[in-house]
Amino acid sequence: MFFVRCLLIAAVAVVLVLKVYLLLFVMDFVLGLYTFFSSFILLNILIFSYLRYRDPNFELPEALQDNRAILEKNSPFFSIVVPVKNEEENIRNCVESCIYQTYRNREVIIVNDGSTDETPKILDSIKRENSHLKNFYILHINKSVGKKRAVEAASQIARGEIYVFMDSDCDMDLDAVEIAAKIFMADKKLGALTGHVTVRNATKGNVYEKMQAVYADAACRGFKGSESSFDSVTCCSGALSFYKRECVQDFIHEWAHDKFLGMDFKFCTDRRMTAYVLTTPRRKLQPPVSIVGSSGMSSADSAGLVHNEYSGGQPLVYPDRAYHDYSKSPYSSGSTSYSDKDDGPESSHDQGYWNVKYSYSIKVHVGVPNTMQALIKQQIRWKKSFIRSLSTTGGSYWKRPAYIAMLYYIMTVMKFVRPYVVFHAVFMLPFVGELSSTLLWLGGIMFTAMIYGVDYKIRNPDNKLWLYRPAFTLMTTFVYTWLLPVAMINIRSKSWR
Repeated sequence: MFFVRCLLIAAVAVVLVLKVYLLLFVMDFVLGLYTFFSSFILLNILIFSYLRYRDPNFELPEALQDNRAILEKNSPFFSIVVPVKNEEENIRNCVESCIYQTYRNREVIIVNDGSTDETPKILDSIKRENSHLKNFYILHINKSVGKKRAVEAASQIARGEIYVFMDSDCDMDLDAVEIAAKIFMADKKLGALTGHVTVRNATKGNVYEKMQAVYADAACRGFKGSESSFDSVTCCSGALSFYKRECVQDFIHEWAHDKFLGMDFKFCTDRRMTAYVLTTPRRKLQPPVSIVGSSGMSSADSAGLVHNEYSGGQPLVYPDRAYHDYSKSPYSSGSTSYSDKDDGPESSHDQGYWNVKYSYSIKVHVGVPNTMQALIKQQIRWKKSFIRSLSTTGGSYWKRPAYIAMLYYIMTVMKFVRPYVVFHAVFMLPFVGELSSTLLWLGGIMFTAMIYGVDYKIRNPDNKLWLYRPAFTLMTTFVYTWLLPVAMINIRSKSWR
């Protein structure tokens, strides 16, 4: 496998040198420059994701490897939060993947955001079936307030030192939280962590699902892997991500009530949350403040924020709700660190930024759009999120390691110039008889598709989904390219589905 990966890197490097020659002597300058940078980015992704990236799960200190006694004694408390609306077909698998986690020091909070289908009944049924579980809660919001505000409602009563945010159309491997706990214990500077996304039942799905399965693999193991090698992942996936509470708690209200161009912005949940972690300097850790008041209720509950804002005055939680005193948490108050990367006492947190990483070992399985119409709508939402995140991620990412920041800005510029490049290649050059440049450009596109296809095959030798990569690459070039300007034009539209 290593040898094949080296061959892929060598092939891209040779093509990159060839493209320099084509740019200088053969191709149209616009196409030549764009295709050069495409191969330059691809080469860097392969080098960093193959040679520099290390799955943090396999970099654990020996004290944490297969040592359940240490994990049980010193582990952080996790709050798994899942906002859900109208997911009657998926919600049972989702919830059961949360409550049956191998990691025990956690709670599960499911927020029903005003569902109008059978979702509330299914949730209540699951609650009854698991009435013996003490840390499993269903929050019913009478009127839909949106995903972000549903998460905010849960955060006001959550006890965890680590948040786990997962989409309701997903389910995670049963050891996902346990792996994340070890990674957080090993790296005290870790602010956020995201997992590897796979498409559920992709081999049995239609062509759209198969194409997205190949793309999701490359987007995680390739793009996020290369960014993670610099501890600077730009987008922790909404499918499944973990956030240290102290990194995001102060921002959750602002995030949930985000405004853009003077209006509530329903999109940008994942990138915007990640941007807060990426761009907020670490500060000296203070002893955590207890959220337990004299009445035994949380500060959010006693203030009436959860009751009044999200439920019209009706209780959101079950009466057996217990609250956690953070001041007694061994993890939060500076207990033994098992990191072999410590760089001094806690005062060192006055310097630098939080690490944001990706772990290939943490698997989450998602449902994806299975029609072109649904896929287009999803992509437009994602591109709106990308546009919105430019003011935060783009405005501060230069503070991250210089080389990965340079690659991020190059890729960002390429996204915006791509519509012109495609129009230039498909219409302008053939019109003036410069067909050779267009054909060379198309050849470069298919070469890139082949590289990603082989990359997928290396990790997934037993299936043939890699054959769908060329089709997906053509779709991204000739369809997805135009969705960014569409998203810009329709940025004010609040339509979600």
